[in-house]
Amino acid sequence: MPQGDMKERFDANTNISLHAEWITGKSNYIFGLNGSFLYQDRVKEDVAALFREQGVVLGTDQAISNLQLKERGLTYGLHFGKLFPINPKKNPRSGIRVTLGIGYLRHWIKLSDEYNSVNQFQRDYIKGYDRLTAGIAVTPFLGYQYTSLNRYVNVLLGVEYVGAWTRSQRSWDYDRFGRDTAKRRDGLLGFRIGFSLPLYIGDSKGDVEYP
Repeated sequence: MPQGDMKERFDANTNISLHAEWITGKSNYIFGLNGSFLYQDRVKEDVAALFREQGVVLGTDQAISNLQLKERGLTYGLHFGKLFPINPKKNPRSGIRVTLGIGYLRHWIKLSDEYNSVNQFQRDYIKGYDRLTAGIAVTPFLGYQYTSLNRYVNVLLGVEYVGAWTRSQRSWDYDRFGRDTAKRRDGLLGFRIGFSLPLYIGDSKGDVEYP
C-alpha cells in the first residue's frame, strides 16, 4: 500500500523482488543485495486529463484511443540485519528476522498506447508526462524466517516498509506547464512472503560457518 505523497498518485501495487545474501556462522548476521520491481494497472493521477473529452482520449485519427496509465517502479540497494533463532540448538537458521535496507526508489507512470494513435504520448514526449521520481530509500523488515534442516522448505514472511526522500527527475511537465520542484516523502507498506534456496558450507546441522 502506498504511503505519504505516493498514495496521491498510485493505488496498491505488486512487488516482486530478488535477494542474494550471506548469513554468518553462529552469530546469524545478515548481509545482502536486493532489487525489486513494482507494477500495477491503476493510477490515481491522470496525467492525460488535458486531452480527455467526455472521459476518453482521441487519437490523431479521431477514434477513441486505447491509452492506459500504469504504475512502474524499481527499488535496489543493500541490506543488513540479524536472525534471532527461537530454538538455536534444534534449528539455528529459523527465527525472528530483522533487517534494514538502504538503497534507491524509482517510480513512474507508464503511458501505454497500444495502437500508437496519440502523438502527444509518443517517443520523447512521454518524458513530459511520466512523472519519473526517484530518491534515497530505507527499508526496515520484521518477520519470521524458517529454514528446514532437510533444505526442502525455506520461507520467510513479515512486514516491510519502504520510506524514501524523492524528487521529480524531469525538467518539465507538459500538462502542468512547468517543472515540479517539490520535495516528496514516498512510502510503501506491505507484507512480504519469500522463498529461498540456501547454499551451505559444511554441515547444515553442525557448528561450522555456512551462509
